[in-house]
Amino acid sequence: MAHDPSSDARHETRPHGFRPFCGWALETASQLEEQSGIRLVVPLFGASDLRRAAAFLALAAWHSPTSRHEILFSELTAEEFSTWLLREDPIEIAELLDSAWRDPQKLALLGNEPLPAPAGYWTTRDPERD
Repeated sequence: MAHDPSSDARHETRPHGFRPFCGWALETASQLEEQSGIRLVVPLFGASDLRRAAAFLALAAWHSPTSRHEILFSELTAEEFSTWLLREDPIEIAELLDSAWRDPQKLALLGNEPLPAPAGYWTTRDPERD
């Protein structure tokens, strides 16, 4: 299925103001940036809530993979993962990692800042509850 870049424009709007990006997520993004040579940290600071939420979900899976994520990422290099993280449709990223996050509005609620621990993305199913 071909990626339609216009669909990103419908879902992603740029945020206003500073939003935290720290802890395990910043550490993981920094390590990936160093290993891949692809800038991740700065683009994710200014990304839409939807892109950031998908990125935090993906960074959590890279940082502390479940057995399913280990299989998904088994042949990916840090460069391939980083490129995927920045270019793929955020909804497709989230849906691939965990189908519970296919709703763009619910997913975007996770974009303000990373959860305290990577495992929280696999145990938190309804971000409106938190």
